[in-house]
Amino acid sequence: MVNKFVDNLISRAKVRQAQNKRRIPPPFDGPCRRLVSGGAPPKTCAGKIAWEGPLPAYRSIRSAILLASFALALSGCAIARAGDAGAAKASEAQSHPDNDYSAPGPYRALVRYDVWTDEERGRDIKVKLYAPETDEPAPVVIFSHGLGGSVEAAPYFGKQLSSHGFLVIYIQHPGSDAEVWRGKRGRAAILAALRKATKKPATTINRYNDVPFVIDEIEARTVSGDLNADVSRIGIAGHSFGAHTVLALLGRRYQGIGEVGDFKEPRLRAGMALSPPSPGPRVKPDDYDFVYGAIDRPILHVTGTEDANPLDESDAPINRTIPFAEIDGAPQYLLVFDGADHAVFGGASGPRAKAWYPDIRTRTAVAATAFFDAYLKHDEEARAWLDGPSAKEAFAEGARFERRRP
Repeated sequence: MVNKFVDNLISRAKVRQAQNKRRIPPPFDGPCRRLVSGGAPPKTCAGKIAWEGPLPAYRSIRSAILLASFALALSGCAIARAGDAGAAKASEAQSHPDNDYSAPGPYRALVRYDVWTDEERGRDIKVKLYAPETDEPAPVVIFSHGLGGSVEAAPYFGKQLSSHGFLVIYIQHPGSDAEVWRGKRGRAAILAALRKATKKPATTINRYNDVPFVIDEIEARTVSGDLNADVSRIGIAGHSFGAHTVLALLGRRYQGIGEVGDFKEPRLRAGMALSPPSPGPRVKPDDYDFVYGAIDRPILHVTGTEDANPLDESDAPINRTIPFAEIDGAPQYLLVFDGADHAVFGGASGPRAKAWYPDIRTRTAVAATAFFDAYLKHDEEARAWLDGPSAKEAFAEGARFERRRP
């Protein structure tokens, strides 16, 4: 069955390459093809659960096979959602062997807010800092929120990493923050406001240029004594539009955005993309060398099988794996949670939050801690955990962890 599927996929990939088509029709079917949104998965699965929507176009047949085998391995019945606290703790203990990345670290973090003014661009950048109490200069992780978000996004991320000794700085991007939809009523009105914001090239350019300004401020404030940062070890993370920001600042290039379409920031050493973006409908596989070829930093890509694009239903969740499959300039890691949707990674709370969100966030923080320990702290044990069997074992239930090396 697997061999037949792979043979079929290779054949389809060859046809698509010849015809320059964007998508490969999905060969999956069955009652488990789509999870019940927010609820428990079916107890039995007559078919195989798969990515909803068509498989993406990849530049190479090698990449197509890689992601095909990944999708097959992830197929099957979904992870049962946490029922009670005891079951959740037992599941967590089973899911995280051989490491303490799931536990809070030894550092107490001080949380404070500030506004940093970019005089040159006339922008006030609100920041939220999780600063660990330590005498040693702390490695830094900048966090970029999604479209319509704020510095209050994904608090689980800042709490966990700061407890492990990272200075985490959330930045709020004027023009693509919560002010975009404030005062709008109803989902349709909010989505319309968000779409309108993305149609302005200045929104994207200003957002991306916020990051070099923030790094300049970190350096200056470290010299003045306001911050205790190790400016030689700076990473970046972001969700959704923030994941766009991560890839752009690490070297993802654009056609028709800005003068050169290049926003690469060499002071960044590593990145984490939560809900990483697909290349988009206008980017063809033949363009991937241009789009991704300049990225030479390690990236942890995190997504879910239900991680749909809120602004474009035709952009299937599996398309978020394309950057992982196509970036060749540095080690790449991919973590996919079965059934995880778009809102879980951004820290959604209240009526939108599902009962199983905390478990996904805990496990996401596990991966983040190990990844930034490895690539910002240069922790060899963390690197071995990522590159050896431990990470795969830790995420074996209800998720899939993969890695690629140059």
